[in-house]
Amino acid sequence: YKGGYPVLNNATEIYRTDQDFINFRTSRNKMLRYRKNQILLPFNFWPAPVPREGKNIYEMRSYTLKPGSMIEWSNCWKRGIEHRRSNNEPVAGFFTHIGEQNVVHHLWGYKDLQTRKETREMAWSKPGWDECVAYTVPLIRQMKSRILIPTPFSPVQ
Repeated sequence: YKGGYPVLNNATEIYRTDQDFINFRTSRNKMLRYRKNQILLPFNFWPAPVPREGKNIYEMRSYTLKPGSMIEWSNCWKRGIEHRRSNNEPVAGFFTHIGEQNVVHHLWGYKDLQTRKETREMAWSKPGWDECVAYTVPLIRQMKSRILIPTPFSPVQ
């Protein structure tokens, strides 16, 4: 939320009191089995999400880190991300501020799964990438990878 907590508080109030939202939530909740919310902050060295040309897929890689290791993770990735910028693949990087703690989300953009495969393989040929991975893997408690396909109305296609 641009504008910080005052904007978030306003959105929350609308969400709780606006009858259209209440009706939507009531209908939506009948279809949900599970829901989890997080408030995230961006890493300052990751780019801000911007619209991309053409059709793209996105990979969201989520890492639960060992408690107390967020600064180490951040310092290493500040250098490591430079090895992944050549194909314009970094989209955004966030860490949890409220919600499950010690969680990091990296969002990567690709034209398709084949481009993802080739780009990820190419990263290993860049000096320093292997060091970033070797240093950060021991900090991870759990890792998830999901492929996301943008909705037609998403600003990030």
